[in-house]
Amino acid sequence: MANQAEDARIVGSVRAETGMVGRPESATASGSFRALLLQAANELVLTQLDRRPLQVGQVRIRVRTVGVCGSDYSSVAGRLRFTRFPIVPGHEVVGDVMEAATTADWAIGEHVVVHPLIVHRDDPAFASAELQHAATAEVLGVVSRDGAFAEEVVVEDYMLRRIPEDLAWEAAAFIEPVAVAVRALERGGLVDGERLLLLGAGSIGLLLLQVALTSGAGEVVVTDVLDDRLVIARKLGAVGTVNVRSDVRAAEQLRDFDLVIDGVGSPESTRLAIQSARRGGRIVVYGVPAAENTVTMASLFAPDLSIAASRLYGRDLSRAIDLVASGAIRGDLLVTHRVGLVEAEQLIPAVIAGQVSPIKVQIVP
Repeated sequence: MANQAEDARIVGSVRAETGMVGRPESATASGSFRALLLQAANELVLTQLDRRPLQVGQVRIRVRTVGVCGSDYSSVAGRLRFTRFPIVPGHEVVGDVMEAATTADWAIGEHVVVHPLIVHRDDPAFASAELQHAATAEVLGVVSRDGAFAEEVVVEDYMLRRIPEDLAWEAAAFIEPVAVAVRALERGGLVDGERLLLLGAGSIGLLLLQVALTSGAGEVVVTDVLDDRLVIARKLGAVGTVNVRSDVRAAEQLRDFDLVIDGVGSPESTRLAIQSARRGGRIVVYGVPAAENTVTMASLFAPDLSIAASRLYGRDLSRAIDLVASGAIRGDLLVTHRVGLVEAEQLIPAVIAGQVSPIKVQIVP
């Protein structure tokens, strides 16, 4: 990566200041654990939290690996309007069962991935496959429930899914973002052999590329503003890449795609999506749209375009689990930073400040 030296300097300075190299040993006392607490916007602090007794239906998970999502950066920066302070962020989490207060069959030590949607059990949508449509749905670590930037996390029993015990933690932590990619493609109705344009080569965009190719996509082209991400896209099978910042002319020539998936959500990306789709084509937006981003019906009407949003995903994570467990997803090419909680306390603000440009940061508490 072009910025690896600077990234190493920042992470290295954290290690030097703390006297730690690599993963720090747990310093938790009995009845407490370490966590990154977001006290207010841009106030992420490593602290010690008291362990609370489980309520009926809850399970305590030892966090083995947790990925940092784009929404986590937005929460820390105060840009995600749903975030309530103070809260521990983090929802891309895998680990093993420490304790269970439930009649469900969860064994101590069992390996699990957390489905991070919290839904009231009496919500009419609770029993449906479409949890994301529940009126009470919220994401772990954003509104009312502390998330997984911590040594342990408490979740409801219905949020757990079993994973193979021989699946590496680093790989397993991609299951949740792969679920985002799976649903975006489902919303787009991808057909074998279709031409696909992916706007944005962040971690989910690069996962989308891989899921699309395993799902029968034909020609896949990827755009971004960072060349190092586009290099990885080509390694993963993209037949073409375009830097929309440095090669405006090439971006303007993108045409006739059956399906365009927008992971940016900006007015510029929406215009590019509409321009690039073939007549009768389809557009899916999974990037959180900017407040000023608007689409006119007239821009969709003449070319007869269909446009859909893809927010979160349903109850079933089986396809995402199967894709990751089968080795079809090369998460190792996406992880640019593997850090402990001590390092993450400084790395995450550095990313928000633009001092570091990771693809995927994973925290190993």
